Amino acid sequence: MKVNLSLLALCVLLCCSGIAVSQETQDTAQQTAPIVDHVWLKDGSTLSGTILKWELAIGMEFKLITGTTLIIPKSEIAKVSQGVPFSMIDPAMYSRKMRGPTPYAFREHGLYNTFSVFLNFSERGGAGVHYSMGHRFNRLLGVGLGFGIETHDFDHYRNIMPVFAEVRGFLLPKKITPYYALKIGYGFALKNVPNGEIDAKGGFHFSPEFGVRFGGKSVNYYLGLEYKLQNATYTTQFNPWEGQGTYTDKISYRRFELRTGILF
Repeated sequence: MKVNLSLLALCVLLCCSGIAVSQETQDTAQQTAPIVDHVWLKDGSTLSGTILKWELAIGMEFKLITGTTLIIPKSEIAKVSQGVPFSMIDPAMYSRKMRGPTPYAFREHGLYNTFSVFLNFSERGGAGVHYSMGHRFNRLLGVGLGFGIETHDFDHYRNIMPVFAEVRGFLLPKKITPYYALKIGYGFALKNVPNGEIDAKGGFHFSPEFGVRFGGKSVNYYLGLEYKLQNATYTTQFNPWEGQGTYTDKISYRRFELRTGILF
């Protein structure tokens, strides 16, 4: 009987020790779990990470646990919870968030690049490509330089290479926002020798543009309507083989164009 009582006491002691060790392990894990902030958005998604800066009247700068930094406008925030252990995150809830809409994360400061194409629907047609690079001081103002290759006359293959300075900005801190752009520069006319052109001179290049930007991440797309003013002068020989005379064609191209491109 004494042996049985001793074994029973030993079993009880081992069980109690196991429970204590388990509880201590859980407490230690809870203490070492990172503390994170949660932001519930009005679209139903939830973000987990660290609030870097929070201005109640504007919004917050938030760093996700993945390392990505976002700008979240006040209008998209439903609720905020700070200082919650990471172990208390519901993985299912977090995975739903990852599949849901992403908040506004447009880079409003720093270097930017654009690449775009345009098409006009004038009687003689026209198309071209532009590239520009610059610095964005804030959402409303960016300044850059660019160049391109374009034509405003498919019938005579008269090509122009514009070099320009530009300003551009975005009106709203949203993933879809109106934008403006203005390009001013000089277009270098390219001589078309097979067509009998013996001289080509460029001229003033002016192009205001308005449209819509889509997306709020590092790469965005835009679609806009622009008005193009481009001056050029071409001198053509009547008969390149017999030299029977020349004529000069002074042109001021004025076109409405549809432009689309990427901003990164």
